[in-house]
Amino acid sequence: MSLVADRQPGTDDTVRRRSPLTRWRDFGRPPRLMGVDVARGIAVFGMIAAHAGIAASLELLDPRTWVALAEGRSSILFAVVAGISIAFAAGAGKRPTGEALRSARLRMAGRAIVVLAIGLLLELLGSSIVVILSVYGVLFLLVIPFLGLRRRTLVLTAIALALTGPTLVAVVQTLTLGSWGEGVDFLINGVYPVTVWLPLMLTGIAVGRCTLGETRTAVAVLGVGGILAAGGYALGGLVSDLDGESGLYGSSSIEMYGSVEEYEEPEEVPGEDVDLSGKVCVEDFDGWVTCFSEEWSDENWGEDEDSGEGVEEDDGYFESIAESDLGAAVRAAWSSDPHSGGTLEIIASGGFALAVVGACLLLAAPLRWILIPIAAVGTMPLTAYAAHVVSFAVLSDPVNLAPQVLEWGPGGTGTGLWLVSVGVLLLGCTLWALTAGRGPLERITARAALAMDRPAGSEGDQR
Repeated sequence: MSLVADRQPGTDDTVRRRSPLTRWRDFGRPPRLMGVDVARGIAVFGMIAAHAGIAASLELLDPRTWVALAEGRSSILFAVVAGISIAFAAGAGKRPTGEALRSARLRMAGRAIVVLAIGLLLELLGSSIVVILSVYGVLFLLVIPFLGLRRRTLVLTAIALALTGPTLVAVVQTLTLGSWGEGVDFLINGVYPVTVWLPLMLTGIAVGRCTLGETRTAVAVLGVGGILAAGGYALGGLVSDLDGESGLYGSSSIEMYGSVEEYEEPEEVPGEDVDLSGKVCVEDFDGWVTCFSEEWSDENWGEDEDSGEGVEEDDGYFESIAESDLGAAVRAAWSSDPHSGGTLEIIASGGFALAVVGACLLLAAPLRWILIPIAAVGTMPLTAYAAHVVSFAVLSDPVNLAPQVLEWGPGGTGTGLWLVSVGVLLLGCTLWALTAGRGPLERITARAALAMDRPAGSEGDQR
């Protein structure tokens, strides 16, 4: 998702002086790259599909499940397109140097602060959605030192981070026995780890510095993306077969169950139908009751915690390291599964994102009139994403004005919520783009960027 106000021609607020009919006629025409806007819009719709929970599993022969491609891949498409937009904003697709580089870095810091603030505000709503904007705000700060790098250096840095980052994190997690603070949990172990998004953003910046308006460049982006996706997912399947598990459950589940093959999804049954003979039950603070066999309880908790009899002492650090399965953790770090944070996920899903961008660039001109509404959403992704999170919080969790909203559609899969959300955004963003131009939150980020880059002695300087 592009959360920066890129400098593609046609987004300046002066377009507000033109009539809606004129804007419709000129919308997305060169030199603006409408294909990039379309890719942003697709990323927004994919994220909504993932939040609605539709088609959790993909079956290639069943078109009804194809929307499951959005799971994990839409957020990666967000990251790649954000990198492309950073390239546009930092130097109109060229490497900034000198004063232009200084200005680009200051403006990026201004955007980062606003995006982080908006993300924190959306998190305060308390919805079940894992808001990505807070991480994006931090990522925008992290990419500042990379803005002046050459395209080749950006690509090599992205490759190095993708190949080594997940494995390094897996090793560190094993050596620290899973003990870390909130900062590490937020940036490394969360749903949106920096080790995944930073190399993808750097790749996007490198792509954004190419001549994306040329057909051969778009074909190259599509082709390279397709090769990376096919190769990454093929290797991911091999890794999964070798290990007998997908890595989706992470190192903590591997440590608890030994392997994912031993893991069984919990089953809900009426309480009166449960035979608890020979079970030891513990009530959690939130009212849930967990029951174990007496043998498992004796082995893990001891026979008498109050008296201290039969209670095993905690293993020392080196004993715990020796008992941990570092090999399983490293293999999981090479998974291609969605949200696994593995190297092959970065390669495969990143390639998928590049293929989508290339396809959008190629189709934007011949299908221009059909794609204008999607591109309109793509010109204001921050506004569209925030509107979706707010509406989800109001309709579903936690306000629950319409708690049945996720049951709309066939099979109670949330298809209805997705279709309504997409329809409202297509209509609302198109009308806004034709009547007001830039999205409201995009204007705020743009003004924050300009304010950060205000020269000394200009209006507002109090010295």
